[in-house]
Amino acid sequence: MKHSFAPTAAAIVAIATTLASAFAGVKPTVNIVNFVRGVEPRNPSLDLVEPLRQEIALNTKHSLPNTILMQYDAMQRDDIMAVARGAQRDLTEYGVWFEVVQALSEKAGIKWRGRTGYSWDWYVNPGFLMAYAPKERERLVDELFALFREKFGEYPKSVGSWLLDAHSMDYMQRKYGVKGFCICREQDNVDAYSLRGGYFNGAYYPSRRNMLSAAVDMANAIKAPVFRLLTPDPIYNYAGSIKPTSAVVCPTLEPVWPGGGKHEIVDWYFRVYGGPGLLNLSYMQIGQENSFGWPRISKGLPYQIEKVVEARAAGRVVVERFCDTAERFMREHPANCPQTQVALEDWCGQAKSVWYNSRHYRANLLWHDGALRIRDIHKMCDDYEESYLDGVCRGMKAEYLTPAVVDGLFGRWDTALAPVEFKGKISGLEVETPDADTLRVTAAREGGGTIVVTFTEGKISVAGDALEKFVGGKYCFFGCEFEVPVVRRGDTIEIDLSK
Repeated sequence: MKHSFAPTAAAIVAIATTLASAFAGVKPTVNIVNFVRGVEPRNPSLDLVEPLRQEIALNTKHSLPNTILMQYDAMQRDDIMAVARGAQRDLTEYGVWFEVVQALSEKAGIKWRGRTGYSWDWYVNPGFLMAYAPKERERLVDELFALFREKFGEYPKSVGSWLLDAHSMDYMQRKYGVKGFCICREQDNVDAYSLRGGYFNGAYYPSRRNMLSAAVDMANAIKAPVFRLLTPDPIYNYAGSIKPTSAVVCPTLEPVWPGGGKHEIVDWYFRVYGGPGLLNLSYMQIGQENSFGWPRISKGLPYQIEKVVEARAAGRVVVERFCDTAERFMREHPANCPQTQVALEDWCGQAKSVWYNSRHYRANLLWHDGALRIRDIHKMCDDYEESYLDGVCRGMKAEYLTPAVVDGLFGRWDTALAPVEFKGKISGLEVETPDADTLRVTAAREGGGTIVVTFTEGKISVAGDALEKFVGGKYCFFGCEFEVPVVRRGDTIEIDLSK
């Protein structure tokens, strides 16, 4: 049977509005960032030149904007520099990968404290800036930047490291005009670098007192954004609270691990980072440090580059040099803005995850096995100092935190921080973004009824479930005191995280 439909003018407007809403989304920004070390004492025979040569060849083949971050000792090797200079100069940015090595330490007049035979040591003390007194950090920065200018004719715009400290970042930005920083994704005691809190992914202006915490007031901010590296899995990159159905080792897009090497998982990353519910910036970083060696890197990176090329040709992603993304972020967002990571599908089919990040807090909803819970809420706080702001990290491990309200890791030992579960069995989730600051999540209950969770810059409101276990009130997190007021109106509650 044939049906005819002659829409009215009002219907046409409504249809157009619906279509615009359906297709209005945030186009992911992709940075190809490769990090280059000059020595690998754990495997002295490893070829550190070939990975860079192959990475450059991939970028050149496809005319891809990219960034190469150089460690101090890499800039001292003629063979590495010769390959680096062979990159397509109009599309390639050179920047700094900041790990402290013996040559840099001694040039800055600081005795090297590395283990015997280690001219680069992955222990935080001596390999990272927070292992040194603030004035020593400045000397290390000055020496590295001087060598970079000697080699490249200008100071770097981009600086990356698994860990950076607020004092050094502020110094580099103010003295040398650094445009952007990048640090490790959230992780807990992996490689001795523990980061828990802050924006789950994306970019933010950090507080001058804690590089992991987004500045609430821009008067307290370092005036260059910091980005999270490695493109974390929005479901599984969280303290092992739930396990995937098959091992992925590191739940990121790193090409040397199964998560970044299996084609079906890589495809999933590109879907979720370009899917619904995204606000302001969806950020993906592609690349790897050369000290993994090309045989391992080659298992995943070429396919990832193919996906970038395919997505760029279809207009689904923006590919930029890191410095260009940082400068664009500063133009478009003079203050910290909400960003989201939304995975309404799971590459192994068992969970869904929604992250909301703003200058006041970050929060996570996790759906797993029919249950919906608030897995995480961390506060941003300009007064909460990182552990090594003025002090020195003297051990092999360093820890960076933001104050927790709900935390799936800490909640194992402190029940006051344990995840909060909604009542009833949940059959599905939908998301919408009414404006650039708001994410609304609708959860359908089996048997009827819904729960609506609305995230705005300073508040979380929940309609349809009283969340009786969430009482709010006063919190004290390692000496940081703050209040989270909770207002209840019938079956709706409002959690105020702006105080």
